[in-house]
Amino acid sequence: MKKYLLLLLAATTSMCALATENHSLEEIRDQWTSRNIKVPKGGENPNIVQLLTAFQNAWGAYVIDPVLRCAKDPRFTSKKDEETDGEIIVDRKNGYACLDNGGTDSGYMETCVWRRNNGHRLFAIVLGQPVDPEIEFVCFYDYDPKTSTMCPETGPEQGFHPLGKENHVGYNLPRKGKDFIISEYDINLQSNINHVFSWDGNKHHFSHIGIDDLKYGYRWFNPKETDYLVEMTKIAFITLPGQNDYFYLLSDDEEEGMLAIASYKGDIELIGINNPISFLKDGCVWQMINEYPASVSSNGKTKITVEGWEDMDEETAREKIKSLGQPVLIKPEWRKVRLNSEP
Repeated sequence: MKKYLLLLLAATTSMCALATENHSLEEIRDQWTSRNIKVPKGGENPNIVQLLTAFQNAWGAYVIDPVLRCAKDPRFTSKKDEETDGEIIVDRKNGYACLDNGGTDSGYMETCVWRRNNGHRLFAIVLGQPVDPEIEFVCFYDYDPKTSTMCPETGPEQGFHPLGKENHVGYNLPRKGKDFIISEYDINLQSNINHVFSWDGNKHHFSHIGIDDLKYGYRWFNPKETDYLVEMTKIAFITLPGQNDYFYLLSDDEEEGMLAIASYKGDIELIGINNPISFLKDGCVWQMINEYPASVSSNGKTKITVEGWEDMDEETAREKIKSLGQPVLIKPEWRKVRLNSEP
């Protein structure tokens, strides 16, 4: 009997050691798909704290501990550090929790849960730290209420490639609403390009792109213009041959209105619309190596202004543009975009 008690004690000690074992974020990123996670007393409707606790017992991420310490108080909802502007949130009602580091060098985490139409749950957790090393990743699990078990699942981040090689990619989970967002910070634009995935009751599907500082389409560039009050609904990211930077091509549903913009260190610049003397011509793009023509009307005559060139008449400008070479034919890979329609 004593022998069996010793074996039972050893097994219990081993289980406790597993539950409190810490893993680096790199280890979790590389290994989280390797095991299922049992949720004690999970049942049909586990709350976010139960799911997060089960994940922590399996992986022991250091960024989760402060959240779970606060969550021991069932009345806890949030706490903010005035000095660092960091915040801990536990929102049981909306199935959400986070540790926001306030932009410091500390680690951070965010987690939420969605209800599936078949009675299952989709649990997600984002883990990250800005230094030593810089890392951010997201884990998705399907929770089965019959077995009280979370199983790793492929998420919409799999196969995602940022538009710019140097762009920082981050993941945003909803506290309210149901969208999952993959955000990439564009160095030239100095703004976020947000790839929004909507929820259909079972999984996430790509919905549209939103860009924080790109809002108004044609009207944004010329608020008094009445000929181009069209709603931009599609966006494409174009890289010209021999160049690394891309520019943005915007269009309406019928592609009757088309607009090209570029950015440099946060400054957004209109580089063409689809008329015969601008950057775009009949859906083709002139390869002009950072020189963007613009037409200026004065006293009934049209002159062309190009950075680095003197003003010239339209015919001379056409010949000079023609001398730059043949237009590059573009077949845009259009994606949905949502822009504010009012300036």
